[in-house]
Amino acid sequence: MAKKLSPKTLIAIISAAIAVAALVAIISDGAKDSSTKIRATSAKEIQPVTVVGVDLPRTPDTGDDTGLGLQAPTLKGITAGGMPMTIAPGSDGKPMMLVFLAHWCPHCNREIPVLNEWKAQGLVPDDLTVIGITTATQEGQPNYPPSQWLIEKQWPWAAMPDSENQDAAKAYGVAGYPTYVVVGADGLVKYRSSGEKSLEEVNNSVRQALSLA
Repeated sequence: MAKKLSPKTLIAIISAAIAVAALVAIISDGAKDSSTKIRATSAKEIQPVTVVGVDLPRTPDTGDDTGLGLQAPTLKGITAGGMPMTIAPGSDGKPMMLVFLAHWCPHCNREIPVLNEWKAQGLVPDDLTVIGITTATQEGQPNYPPSQWLIEKQWPWAAMPDSENQDAAKAYGVAGYPTYVVVGADGLVKYRSSGEKSLEEVNNSVRQALSLA
């Protein structure tokens, strides 16, 4: 006949079982948290960029822009998701607009909704390719990581991260954020400007640069 367990023994066994269950739950939750963190940081926010061509002069604050009419350099980089990406203005015979953005920049945060509205109203020229370039990325600054920031801001176009040395921004003579660079179908720079703009300013500037106004 089996020996009957005393109440103290039963309590000890039950307590041990509860402790084991709690430990398993903690380990399981920790694994989930770790998995979530791995997924959240899987995007590489800074990627190497190779510049093919000659760097444009720095965008001036005032006065004539000596970069206008010059050949826009080609940028070979990698998306935050790890896919190769080449920005080669003029190679497909279509105009292009590059928008250089910094995730921590308040002007950029206010400008993206303007561009979203520009697209929503159907004002973007049909053949214009728009690409965002996240540059000056700093992990300790607001809205990091920039790949998630663009998602939250509902950025509707392709995007490419700049290198640690901001090679893409330097190649296009970026002097502030955001910076717009409009390149014609011939691969030549038609317009450059930095700072916030209204929807009307964006629309008029792009159309005038592409002789659509």
